[in-house]
Amino acid sequence: MTTPRKAMAAPKSGNGGSVGRPRDGSIRRKVIHAAIDCYAERGWSGFSFESVSSRAAVARNALYLRWSGREELLIDAFRELTPAIAPPDRGNIRDDLTDLALAYHQVMSGAPGRAGMRLFIEQEAVAEVFQAVSAEISANRELLILETLRRAQSRGEVRSEADLNVVTELLVGALMLDALGHDKTSHQVRGTVAKTVETLLTGLGAQPSMGGGESQR
Repeated sequence: MTTPRKAMAAPKSGNGGSVGRPRDGSIRRKVIHAAIDCYAERGWSGFSFESVSSRAAVARNALYLRWSGREELLIDAFRELTPAIAPPDRGNIRDDLTDLALAYHQVMSGAPGRAGMRLFIEQEAVAEVFQAVSAEISANRELLILETLRRAQSRGEVRSEADLNVVTELLVGALMLDALGHDKTSHQVRGTVAKTVETLLTGLGAQPSMGGGESQR
């Protein structure tokens, strides 16, 4: 009499679940990039698993295996593709704001920046995504500018009564409009940023820096 074989247990993944074929990381990267590009160009009404999978040239089922819905996919795309901006601290307000403004302009000129502007316009239609991106990405970038202005204020470079929140909004708005509305060379961008920063500093009553830096050359 033949003894029945025991069924082989399914292999386990690191989190305790069963696994089959390993997921291809390159598929996720292609989908994430396609998602941000698709949303930047088509908006929420044209953003779907079908449109993203077609653009990424992957099977639609690959998206359903990784994301529960298009909201989750778009949030992940913003999280993974929006570059972080390093906090500047060069000791004077002019150079600090210039560094921040150039970095912000670069972000806004790319696909994540264009998608971010569309998300701002469509925030009521896609509230879940807007709230997540605003809390995790946009607010942090604006906080960098605000903290830079506060440091300058503590050094006496900015008038004590200046409304730094308004100044932050003015700088962000000016950079956003310029980045999205004009196709400029890097030299032209630097010129625009320099004029924008100088205009803000004139209104703030900022004192000239004694430390040198790019603005002094």
